[in-house]
Amino acid sequence: MKRRLITAFFLLGFISILHAQTPADAEKAARDAAQRLEEALGGSMSVDSAANNRRNQQSIAPAAQFTQGGRQPRWVNDPSSAYNKNLFIAAVGSAQNRSQAEARALASLVAIFGQSVRSEFTAATMYTEALNKGVVSVSNNTSVRDRISTAASMDNLVGAEIGNVWDSRRGTVYAVAFMDKAKTVSIYTDMIVINNRNIEMLVTIPAEEKNTFDAYARFKLAAQIAGINSNYATVVSQAGGSVASLNLKNADSYNLEAANIMRNITVTVLVSNDRANRVQDAFAGVLSSAGFRTRGNNPAYTLDIRLSVNEVTFPGNNFIFCRIECSANLIDNLTGASLLPYNFSFRDGHATYANAEAAAFANAEKIILEDYPALLRGFIASLMPMN
Repeated sequence: MKRRLITAFFLLGFISILHAQTPADAEKAARDAAQRLEEALGGSMSVDSAANNRRNQQSIAPAAQFTQGGRQPRWVNDPSSAYNKNLFIAAVGSAQNRSQAEARALASLVAIFGQSVRSEFTAATMYTEALNKGVVSVSNNTSVRDRISTAASMDNLVGAEIGNVWDSRRGTVYAVAFMDKAKTVSIYTDMIVINNRNIEMLVTIPAEEKNTFDAYARFKLAAQIAGINSNYATVVSQAGGSVASLNLKNADSYNLEAANIMRNITVTVLVSNDRANRVQDAFAGVLSSAGFRTRGNNPAYTLDIRLSVNEVTFPGNNFIFCRIECSANLIDNLTGASLLPYNFSFRDGHATYANAEAAAFANAEKIILEDYPALLRGFIASLMPMN
């Protein structure tokens, strides 16, 4: 029995939507695209789509056949003999059993579009998280959203189907995977339209909120989506469509702006009970190395560091100890929220308290320089997708 990854009927109309001139136009274009995706991927079909299908029967794929034994079918070596290359993209896979043969056929189909269409795992994961959290939107239809999430990695192609299967009865099964070119152009164009609107919403930020972690995260996510759009554009072009009117932007431009934002984020460092600015300078050095400013007017963030420094003695021990407890919080100055708590405590001993304290602050510097950079990098990485 024929297996299909996507059970939707052929969706005729190639999208002719130009880049919207106003936010309202872009919003309507994205809504219309989402509705078409629900119809195509969710299994429903409008009256107009049904009429279009009846008028275009020549583009409907031939009924899939499962055969065993006998002469090897022509499509094993030439899939276009069963799936007209003017209408379909097709590839064959083989293995010892049917399920593996079908999986390899799909992998061969993906390979037609080249390795360049495969997103990095982190980008696809980030995009999926953003969809699930509602940071960016495609549809309220769960199955459609799941398929769009899968498409981000390009491990599977939305619209791909399994067609003919032949069991040679000599230990090898062959399967063909195919995509309807016109439907593929329509589906992937719609996904680009939706993603363009999501990018626009992400990067539309008031000037007073530009140099913030939130803005940085928005532009980084926009860059990821732009990269995914580039992959989708490859699919559209390979299927015979055009992306000239879709206003595609390079991910590099968004990554560059994110880097500029990071360089303009100001974090003032405040330390209580420091000695010769040793702790302050250590934290400020880490922040500067990460690309932040530590001096400037109206800083968006404050690194609030509180030190508790105490003399400690123990009966029978000739050493005098200095105990340092450090509590550091990265504070959003607008909301007062604590974004990145960090703390440590330890003690150092010496024959005199002055020497013990000097050793303790030297060790505090070392701990900060060893631990805080990784913590800060993790925080920056966790900014995407935004909650």
